[in-house]
Amino acid sequence: MRSAERRPARIVIGGALDARLRTWLTSHPEGHERGAFVFFKKVDRDVQGLERSPRYIAVDAVELDDRWVEDSSPIHLRFSLRRLAELSFRCEQEQLELGFVHSHPDGAPKFSSKDDSNERAILRGHAGASGDSVDLVALILCHGQWLGRVRHAAAPDLAVPARHVLVLSDKMSLWTGQQPMDDEGSLARQAAAFGQPFNRKLRSLRAVVVGLGGTGSPMATLLARCGVGELVLIDGDRLEVTNLNRVRGYRRCDVAEHKAVSLAAYIRSLELGCRVAYLPEFIDVSPAAIDAIATADVVFGCTDDVAGRDILNQSLYYYALPLIDVGLTGIVAEAADGMPYLRDHRGRISTVLPEAGACLRCQGVVTEEKLKAERAFKARPELAQLDPETLKREYYLVGGHESAPGIGPFTSATADHAAAGFMNLIQPFRKLGDELRQDNIWIDFVHLGIYSNEPRGSASCFCCGADGLRAGSEGPYRLSMPKLGRAP
Repeated sequence: MRSAERRPARIVIGGALDARLRTWLTSHPEGHERGAFVFFKKVDRDVQGLERSPRYIAVDAVELDDRWVEDSSPIHLRFSLRRLAELSFRCEQEQLELGFVHSHPDGAPKFSSKDDSNERAILRGHAGASGDSVDLVALILCHGQWLGRVRHAAAPDLAVPARHVLVLSDKMSLWTGQQPMDDEGSLARQAAAFGQPFNRKLRSLRAVVVGLGGTGSPMATLLARCGVGELVLIDGDRLEVTNLNRVRGYRRCDVAEHKAVSLAAYIRSLELGCRVAYLPEFIDVSPAAIDAIATADVVFGCTDDVAGRDILNQSLYYYALPLIDVGLTGIVAEAADGMPYLRDHRGRISTVLPEAGACLRCQGVVTEEKLKAERAFKARPELAQLDPETLKREYYLVGGHESAPGIGPFTSATADHAAAGFMNLIQPFRKLGDELRQDNIWIDFVHLGIYSNEPRGSASCFCCGADGLRAGSEGPYRLSMPKLGRAP
C-alpha cells in the first residue's frame, strides 16, 4: 500500500456551492435522500518538514435528478451510472477529481455499508474511463454537518477520513469529526471561551505566515500558542539588530541568521504540539514558497513589500484561501523644539476570503503605481531618499514612502487584532457596527480609534470580480506566472 493513499485530505467548499448543495440535498418533497456529483480541483504539493496532505477544492456540482435516480427513500438512494462517462471526461479535460455527496435525512452521522458499496461502484466506473490514478471524494450532509473521506482507485477498499471539511463563505466553517487533542491543558481557557470543538478545528489547520518581522513574528507565535496544528514560516530576510525592539521569539544571538530558521526553532522549543516548517525565501521568486501557500488552509500576509502582497492577493483566489493581511503606516514629524513626534500611526488588518471582502487591489493596498515605485527603488535605492513631490515630478513615481516607525507595541497590537479576527472567522463573536467592515479594519494608535475604509474597486477587478481569478484555472504555471515555474 502506498503511503500517499493513507494521507488525510482536506476538503474545501465555497459558500455559494455549499448553499446550493444544502438546498438540493435537503429539499426532497418527501424527505428522501438526495445526491450530487461534485468536481474538485486537487492541490497536492510538497512542503519540506510537513507530511503531504492534499486539498480538494470544490468547483462545480451536478445534482442527481430524475435522469439519474432509480429509487430513493429517507434511508437509501439508488441511481444509474450510465452517464458517469460524461463526468469522467470532464474530469480528464479539466484536470479535476470526482466527488459524490449525499444526504442522510434520518440516518446516523456516519458512512454506512451501502455508502461503501456505492463509492466503490462509482470509483470502479470512473477509473475504468480515466485510469487508476483518480480519486473519489465522498461527503455526507447529516443534521447540517459535513463528513468527508477519500478513496483512491489504486486502493478502492480503503476510505481515508478527511482531516476536515472547510466551507469558505464570509467565515471559516469547519467540521473535523472527533480528532483527538494532544494538549488539552494549555488550551483549557480557550475551550472555556469558545467550546472544545474550537480547539480541534484549530488543530486541523495549516497556517502560512509570510514575513516574520514586527507583525509576522508575534503572529506566528500567537498561532502556535492558540493551537494551530501546522505552521509554515516564510521569509527570505535575515534578522538585524534594528529588528530586536519589535520582534517576538528572537534573541540577540539570532542576529544575521535567517528569520524563518530562528523563529521555527523557537516555536518548536515551546513544545505546544504545533508542527513547524520554514522557508528562508521570498515568495515573489520562490516556487517552493508558492507551493507552501497553495497547501495552506489560511494565510497571514505580514510582508512589507507590495510585490509580495500582490502574490498573496492572487493566491487567495487561485487556491481558495482566506487571507489576513496586516500592515502599518505612519508619519514622524518634527515638533517646534526639534524633537520628533508621531503625527500619525495606524495598523491595518485586511481579511479577505474568496467569496467575501474586497481584495487588496480594491482596498488600495496594492496598486500598479506602488508596484512601479517599488521596482524603481529596488533598482535605484538612492531614490528612496527623495521626497514624494520630487519623485512624482522628476521620476513619475507615485506611491512610495509608505512607511511606519517600527515600534513594538504597535506592531504587536496589530498582530493581536489580526489573530482575534482569525478566531472570529472560525467562531464568530464580534459585533461590528455599521461603520466597520470585516475585510478592512484600521487601528489609529495616535487617536485611539478603529475605523474602516470603503474599497475603491469594481465588479470588473481581475482578482475579485465576477469574472476574476476565482473563475479561472492556474494554467501550466504557478499562479499563471512563468517566472514561478510549472505547476506540479
